[in-house]
Amino acid sequence: MNPAIGMIILAQNFRLRLYRWYALLGAALLLAVPLTDNSSWPGLAHAQDEQEQQETTKVSGISERVYRKFAEAQELMEADDYLGAVEVLDELKAKRKLSSTETIQLYRIYGVIYFNQERYKDAIRAFESLLEQEDVNERDRNDTLFTLAQLHFQIEDWKGAIKILKDWLAAVENPPSQPFIMLGSAYYQIDQYKNVIAPVERAIEIARQRDKEVKERWWLLLRAAYYEINNIPKVTEILEILVVNWPKKEYWTMLSGMYGELDREQRQLGAYESAYDQGLLIKSAEIVTLAQLLMQAEAGYKAARIIDKGFSDGIVEENETNYRLLSQAWQMAAEYEKAIEPLKQAAKISDEGELDVRLANSYLNLDRYEDCIAASRSGLKKGGLKRTAIAQELLGMCLFETDKFEDSKKAFKQAAKDKKIKKRARNWIKFIESEQARIAHINDAIKQARLARDLARNR
Repeated sequence: MNPAIGMIILAQNFRLRLYRWYALLGAALLLAVPLTDNSSWPGLAHAQDEQEQQETTKVSGISERVYRKFAEAQELMEADDYLGAVEVLDELKAKRKLSSTETIQLYRIYGVIYFNQERYKDAIRAFESLLEQEDVNERDRNDTLFTLAQLHFQIEDWKGAIKILKDWLAAVENPPSQPFIMLGSAYYQIDQYKNVIAPVERAIEIARQRDKEVKERWWLLLRAAYYEINNIPKVTEILEILVVNWPKKEYWTMLSGMYGELDREQRQLGAYESAYDQGLLIKSAEIVTLAQLLMQAEAGYKAARIIDKGFSDGIVEENETNYRLLSQAWQMAAEYEKAIEPLKQAAKISDEGELDVRLANSYLNLDRYEDCIAASRSGLKKGGLKRTAIAQELLGMCLFETDKFEDSKKAFKQAAKDKKIKKRARNWIKFIESEQARIAHINDAIKQARLARDLARNR
């Protein structure tokens, strides 16, 4: 084979392999993106016809001997022998006076090797040395700057990444969206939330102008920045975009929360209901929250149906609080009979008597006096009542309705110990005594009438 043709083919293969390694470097970094349409390694040109047989044949300013060393380092690198590859480059750097082009290529290969060893700081130093060379063209300088920015991300040197990105953006015409996202991300990492907003919004603007995808994570970064500076209206706007394009549960529930912050109750409920209607609410607390929002909107019947279904589906936890909430929802819906059973369940679970007293009051309203008596006594027995007198009063009323007058008076006498209802309790006692007197008078009149009738028959 003609030596010149063999050199050209070898050069092309080397260029492709090296470009693949360089691409790997970019792809593996946190926010790697294509830099420009021209971001590739310098090619190796054809040798001059007159120099085809000479030992110092040049390809793009790289001598044949240097090129062969680069190729040897490349082969070792592809075999994961990074130490051997570095030794080849170190020997080349120590023994030969390299041209500017050769030096640029040397540090570029150093950088790729160090990156693949996860020696990021060494990779940074190698690419910085590349930039110190006089003959670095503008394209290579910009590509290397961007690579350095990514490496600073990798080592979490956010301020270093910010400085380099700002230099890069100042030097490049028509940059894509991703570098602005990187810049915003770096500002977020150092808690400079106001500085996050402009680059991220610029990235979104560029993507829209170029008919490119605006990525979900960009909106999330922007939302986080606005949230940190307490700009709730902007957070809400972004969440409205997120629920349309990526209708996830967390976005719907967050949007509902933001509407609540803005006192937009109807929209708060609507967002949460939308999540429920899409089957996204699958936790007990989520169903309960929706029920509470519905009750705040005075939609008690719907709230009750949702909690009831949650119990049936095994989602809503069967505890005192949730049973009580269901009872309240049915009461709000004027479904008083349906409100009894969950309140009964809540009272059964509770160690204190307060719910038993509430149950007794519900029984009284439904004229279920025997049940009222039992619930009142259960509440008094458990104790822990806010006002014992109220339970005694309920008990007295239900005992009165079942004609247990003496027991009723005893209950009202206990209730009268509370100053707030003392007068009312005493009035009840007076009323009961008058009722007893009236009944006694009626009974006596009946007795006298019977006696008179019997006497008349015996004459």
